[in-house]
Amino acid sequence: MSKTSQITFATANLFNFIAPPNAYYDFENIYSTEQWQDKLAWTKSQIEQLNPDIIGLQEVFSIEETKNFFAEIGYEHFACVDTPHVEGDYIYSRPVVAVASRFPIEHYEAVTFDKETLAAFGDLTAPPFSRKPVRASIVHPVIGHITVYVTHLKSQRPADTEAPEQASRPIARWLSTQQRGWEAAMLRDAMQKHYASSPMPTVLMGDMNQPITDASVNKALVEQYGDSVTDLQLNDGWELHVTPSLDSRPATHYHFAKGNVLDYILLSQEFDAHADISIAEVTNYQVLDAHLINPSFERDKNASDHAFVALTVEIKL
Repeated sequence: MSKTSQITFATANLFNFIAPPNAYYDFENIYSTEQWQDKLAWTKSQIEQLNPDIIGLQEVFSIEETKNFFAEIGYEHFACVDTPHVEGDYIYSRPVVAVASRFPIEHYEAVTFDKETLAAFGDLTAPPFSRKPVRASIVHPVIGHITVYVTHLKSQRPADTEAPEQASRPIARWLSTQQRGWEAAMLRDAMQKHYASSPMPTVLMGDMNQPITDASVNKALVEQYGDSVTDLQLNDGWELHVTPSLDSRPATHYHFAKGNVLDYILLSQEFDAHADISIAEVTNYQVLDAHLINPSFERDKNASDHAFVALTVEIKL
């Protein structure tokens, strides 16, 4: 159960969340019934530890099964705006994002980019999102409406090509980076416009597939634009927690031995204790990474390859 004076948000890359007999990416990638039940049990244990109220989900293949699973563990409200790609022989690719919530979802839609924004830049064309982000209007019993976004930005894998053996690796890598940069910028632009027309507490959760540092194309997500009262200001939730529960920031994903922070919860100025329009402050930040840094085969054999991340805000109204 949640406290009405607090809200806990979590972002969870579920990692190939697909119910049998369907397969992810390749015909051989089919969970047995036992493996699928074990994956559900592992996911449930992580969610129970974090006890979030609102969850941003990535890597969803089986939409109805995901919706039903989260309803069974206490999240009766669910939103998804996209469908994965299905090839022949029940092989799925291009997973989607979703929102699961204990609080009512009043409205939800896919985030779209206003192409008229590019008119000032001449003959410039923006690509579509590789995975449609979702925007959900969620109603909290104390603070009212919250706008929640969930995204999964383009991966760092080289861009797809019809002739991979002949394709330039530097170009393929750059095209992938360029797509991720476009997605970060388009998402932030859409969020800015929505906040200008409907200002309210706003949260962005997801797998950004790259740190949101000064050297990253994802920096667009947390750049400060305009006035701090009337314009959306997004802050990394880690930077806002006022009573640190962790000494240093844990990685949320590992590539061999190298750890990176890829999973983020970004908050608008309403959740910044020092902002003029603050209504809440971040009091706790959790990263469930035991399965990444000290895995147990029996416990974690069907775990995610990402840490689940959560933060709690204390409402000050």
